Amino acid sequence: MTWLLLLACTKTPDIPAGGAQPDVILLSIDTLRADHVGAYGYHRDTTPFLDELAAKGTRYESARSPSPWTLPTHTTMLSGQLPIHHGVVDDGGGIPDQVPLIQERFAQAGYATGAAVATLFVGRKFGFSRGFERFDDFGVNRKNNLKGTVDAEQVFGAAAQFTADHPGEPVFLFLHVYDVHYPYAAPGDWEEKYDRKGQKGDLRYKNYFRYLEHPVGDEQMAHQIAQYDEEIAYVDHAFRQLVESFWAAGRQPLIVVTADHGEEFGERGSWGHAHTLNPEQLHVPLIVQGPGVKVQVEEGAVATQDIAPTLAALLGEGWTGDGLSLWDNLSTGEDIPARGLLGDTSRFETNRLGWYAHGLRLDWDLVSGTQRLYADALETQDVAAQRPEDRARLEAELISALGTPWHAQPGLVVAQDAAIFAQGALQTQPWEVGQPLDFAVIPVDAQLQHGEQPPVKAGQQSGPLTHTGAAMQEVGLSEAERERLRALGYMD
Repeated sequence: MTWLLLLACTKTPDIPAGGAQPDVILLSIDTLRADHVGAYGYHRDTTPFLDELAAKGTRYESARSPSPWTLPTHTTMLSGQLPIHHGVVDDGGGIPDQVPLIQERFAQAGYATGAAVATLFVGRKFGFSRGFERFDDFGVNRKNNLKGTVDAEQVFGAAAQFTADHPGEPVFLFLHVYDVHYPYAAPGDWEEKYDRKGQKGDLRYKNYFRYLEHPVGDEQMAHQIAQYDEEIAYVDHAFRQLVESFWAAGRQPLIVVTADHGEEFGERGSWGHAHTLNPEQLHVPLIVQGPGVKVQVEEGAVATQDIAPTLAALLGEGWTGDGLSLWDNLSTGEDIPARGLLGDTSRFETNRLGWYAHGLRLDWDLVSGTQRLYADALETQDVAAQRPEDRARLEAELISALGTPWHAQPGLVVAQDAAIFAQGALQTQPWEVGQPLDFAVIPVDAQLQHGEQPPVKAGQQSGPLTHTGAAMQEVGLSEAERERLRALGYMD
């Protein structure tokens, strides 16, 4: 299948010569787990082009996402802030105005900024269009036109057209493809690359909890995985065509390829994402290739909050947030400082925290009150009972990392369906505050009540309760949008 066929026989725009500054292409392949990429050791030849980029640049072996679903992770990717700080953790809210986004910095530096995205949760409704000269969403945000499928060729075709419309200018492109997300149905012959085509009667995704109670059989799961891999191979092929058109024009872009999260295929007894913080959901690829990038495999732990500060460093600028600039590592191989990495999710009936540090990961289920400690890379063995000092050490580091954005005056405080952390510990509720105290609440969008006062949320203050951090912008979803999201497993 050629690039012209991928674009439904519409001629791909010729990429013109570029400007003096390097182009930047940031690609997020939604739902791509690292261990299904060839360069990370996968047994199928799913990603020959990404593997080439990895061989010519830097591949981060241990890159992690802070959350296992689309909206908070892409906010982190473009802002460099963790979900506990940008506050975008549920579908009711978008990116706060005070949260800076990396595309704004590129626009200020004279870049033409373009984005093409393939799903509602990376759309203009949630604030992602801010800072982009052109933002293509292919109708996914229109009330009566929530398209079911936006394929990679549409996204990459829009990127090529935007670049063609800006001859002689450097471009910053943020590209988001959704093909690898359920439902898996690669176009044309790609759907039979590893397995038969999908057919009537095949399993249709419901939700994570359904498969805990009704596990997917081995044969059907193998089929789902094959279809997932076919989507990866299709995206890899389509991305090659886009990048090679840049190279053919004499342009050498800085290319960053990553994912927002992965996908669970039965490792914890279910199928899907958004509910756990294990590696099949949080271990993502991070490959960087382009001018000035060292050829290396970096073992040090990095995270997607490092992308925005790294790109800011390319412009010679600093960045305030939760991430580290990796530019010195990319360019010279300088060591990456050791640090802990926070993960969290509060989708549906979950409320879970994770802390990855010292070669260990603490998993804290705040709903059940249980903790697990993992020392193996696949997180198959809980060693919390055997290593109580390590468990306590990671717990203390995790609580410290949450900060104290809330302030309470003396009185009884209750957080609805949430956990309160104060004075280095999880507090029993209702929480009796004897003196003015600062504290944290997880999830960050929970409602709090002080005595008989009306409930308040993040970004609000009401006498005895004050919040000093960011708060989501309120977003209203139409019923058509909600119905589409339910079909994708995003809503009950």
